[in-house]
Amino acid sequence: MTLTADTDTDTDTDNQSDSYSATYFDALYSDSTDPWQYQTRWYEKRKRDMCLAVLPQAQYGNAIELGCGNGVFSELLARRCQALTCIDGNHHAVQLASQRLAAFSHVRVIQGTIPNALFTFKEAFLGSDPSSDHPLVNQPPFDLVVISEILYYLSPDEIDAVTTWIGQNLAIGGTLLCCHWRYPIDGFVMTGDTVHQRLHQAFNLAKRGTNNKSAQQVAFSHQSEIIDTDFLLDVWQNTSNSVAMQENLI
Repeated sequence: MTLTADTDTDTDTDNQSDSYSATYFDALYSDSTDPWQYQTRWYEKRKRDMCLAVLPQAQYGNAIELGCGNGVFSELLARRCQALTCIDGNHHAVQLASQRLAAFSHVRVIQGTIPNALFTFKEAFLGSDPSSDHPLVNQPPFDLVVISEILYYLSPDEIDAVTTWIGQNLAIGGTLLCCHWRYPIDGFVMTGDTVHQRLHQAFNLAKRGTNNKSAQQVAFSHQSEIIDTDFLLDVWQNTSNSVAMQENLI
């Protein structure tokens, strides 16, 4: 599938808040501890299984999940990571994720709004547990960055800030996984399609011959792409080696 630019995206989202509304998510979590029915819907389980299946490595050292929600997917990621940081902007979600992940000593759950929390990461990490003497192994760079169902709540400028941060903080050989719902969301302009168009534009700049510094920072190899009727799933690596290459099959 060839992704093309949507030239109206920036204009259409001028009226969208610079940060997604806390009220929107408070309302969702006030009625349920699982507002998207992550634990009961086959759609959600299938999507999680597909995300896990396309990861090009069986295990990761240092990982981060942006927009962890109530931690259902985080629990599966924790089993494939030596260290995992989960961030969400909603305090109800953070409480639920913290409870779900309490048994995993290598996991930290932080409340913070994306993208701002990414640029004050050390302070956010320390603020999650000021009394902890746990080493800051969860700080950048990251071997795995997971972004699922969050970027369409942000403005275009905020998405650009996230891609810039990824370019600066994804480790050599690291993996970026992005997955988003394709249908309109009430109250928000962007969809999974417009979000992933923007991601492809950012991470493929170098392939179009752009030589500026910011483009080089986000010049990743596109490893996998799943175009489902309901969601888009893309995986980039900060390496040119495919899975077969990594296992010396080629």
